[in-house]
Amino acid sequence: MADPKKRTSPRKAPQEQPPQSAPTLIGSAPPLADVDAPRTADDRREMIALLDRIVGAGPLTPELQRQALEMFATLMAQEPAAVPGAVTALLPMAAELAPMFAAAPPPLPASTASAERRLVYVHGICRHDPGYSDDWWGSLHPYVPTVFGAGDLGATRLEVVWSDVVNKAATSLRGAEAGRFAAPAAAASRALERDRERASEEIKETLRDRTDQQAIQAAPRVRAFASQAPAAATLLSIPGASCVDDFSIYLVDEAVRGRIVDRFLEVVRPELKAGRALDVIAHSWGSVVAYEGLRQLEDEGLRTPLVRDFFTVGAALSIGAVKLRLRPANRDGRKPANVRRWANLDARGDVVGGPLQGRPYAVDFDFVDLDPVGCRSFLGLVNPECAHGSYFMAANALVNRDIFARFLNSV
Repeated sequence: MADPKKRTSPRKAPQEQPPQSAPTLIGSAPPLADVDAPRTADDRREMIALLDRIVGAGPLTPELQRQALEMFATLMAQEPAAVPGAVTALLPMAAELAPMFAAAPPPLPASTASAERRLVYVHGICRHDPGYSDDWWGSLHPYVPTVFGAGDLGATRLEVVWSDVVNKAATSLRGAEAGRFAAPAAAASRALERDRERASEEIKETLRDRTDQQAIQAAPRVRAFASQAPAAATLLSIPGASCVDDFSIYLVDEAVRGRIVDRFLEVVRPELKAGRALDVIAHSWGSVVAYEGLRQLEDEGLRTPLVRDFFTVGAALSIGAVKLRLRPANRDGRKPANVRRWANLDARGDVVGGPLQGRPYAVDFDFVDLDPVGCRSFLGLVNPECAHGSYFMAANALVNRDIFARFLNSV
């Protein structure tokens, strides 16, 4: 996916934006409600008794987590001394979750710059040149003013650039198809090309199907403008569709996969070996590269969770044809041992990304149905290409302030 078209200079602070809706979080507590509402002494006693029973009941389901956190937050806000010791077992959970998903998040905690911390960006398909993360960082920096200092490229901000490897591999395969190689090599290349074409078509079919589903869901609103729902898909464009053919070589050629993953390892491995803490933001098809790279580092023995936060954004890991073609050991979706927290982000209308938690990935936080900030909606239809790039828009405070920065600024 090419970089978003609308950019803001890293030196300009973002203008105040209208309130944005909170993201949907799969598998964890929703925003806390009515935490400041006054309660009588009898109400508080009843809540404490109920909360004690919930906490003492064993492992909590997501719904019980939600109820417990709501009651806990209410009690702590009004009369912390009244909360019994058994109930304070919820404190770590509340401290971790409640501030993140509150409808009106509190001010971000102060952080200090660390010479031992790095932010790593990993791009998606289509051509990306060095410096591609400048504008992405410009959208985030106002909300993490000290964590990575100025975020100078090559210092506390690092980039993984790998698109040129894919382009060279695709050119090589086209040469084989044109008969410019010796017979044995040409035959092997033609077989590989058939595998690549099959993978590419499966991926594109998934993206087309997701795009059509959006059009079908919006059918009642677009019926006056289109004779049938899928026709509305003509208003949409699939992100990076022209580059899927090139990327699919990653999934079928282990040598190419190895060269691409090596680009990730060349950036990340020295930092982990030096004991530096990393935060990784992997966009689109870069989520595949980063995930497999982190799993490989684990296999090499780099298991200390020095990757504080692993963000997969508009992740192609959600596509079935991609899941099935990961390295066999990686198909279980296990969180890499070197990752402390894994958060996945998916914007409404982004047909490349999707929810990951339990599908089969061990994602800790699954933010789905995010507002595609900066993308115009036509009767409920959002252009998938715009949605796929919306995460890095300067106007997207929901992502850059309330998700990225909230994690990056936390202990």
